[in-house]
Amino acid sequence: MARFTFTLLVSAALAILSSVNALPYGSESLGLNSTQLRDLELATAITEVQRQQLLMPNDFVFDFLNPPSGVATGDGGKLVSANAANFPALIGHGVAMTIGYLGPCGINLPHTHLRATEIIYIVQGKFETGFFQENGAVFVMNTVEKGMATIFPQGSIHFQQNLDCEDAIFVAAFNNEDPGVSTIDTNFIGGLPAEIVGSALGNLGIKEADDLKKYVPKNPAIGIEECRKRCNLH
Repeated sequence: MARFTFTLLVSAALAILSSVNALPYGSESLGLNSTQLRDLELATAITEVQRQQLLMPNDFVFDFLNPPSGVATGDGGKLVSANAANFPALIGHGVAMTIGYLGPCGINLPHTHLRATEIIYIVQGKFETGFFQENGAVFVMNTVEKGMATIFPQGSIHFQQNLDCEDAIFVAAFNNEDPGVSTIDTNFIGGLPAEIVGSALGNLGIKEADDLKKYVPKNPAIGIEECRKRCNLH
């Protein structure tokens, strides 16, 4: 049964690629640009050799200091991510990476990766980290410093906060080239209907629930009040 399913998937992928080549206007008839077509071919390549033939040597290098995309910037710092969307050499390899540059008291807000477990290594500074995995679980919190690592299980709500008054850096690795990220406050308050948000917060009125959106900061944000006072951040 498994062999039949695999054969069926391969046949379907080959049929898609054949249809692209057979169309009079190629990828344009499917609304695909050249980059999207290449990524489709990478995702459906049968062997690693075929995948490699679709890439140039410099496609295997990602410059975190000058990234093509994948940058999230807030008052608390910057996150630079390399994943299948902006680093095509990762497609088919099941890995991705993010580097977090957090300023004094900066926090990578509570979020979850739906498709990957994360392991972070502290390059510089000291971080307070924590995760909550599911209903019935216990909250796990640790302080990790330069040279230490910690993990966040797939799907867990987790965060990293710089505890110091100086810049801090972490490197995060994922076991999926498309780990995905869902920032909890952004998607709960800003993504769900106001009446649902209000109900979840003890029957808060729709207007009051909708007004909460203006308090949601960009990620990374400035963290807890104690750190802000200690570091003279206003």
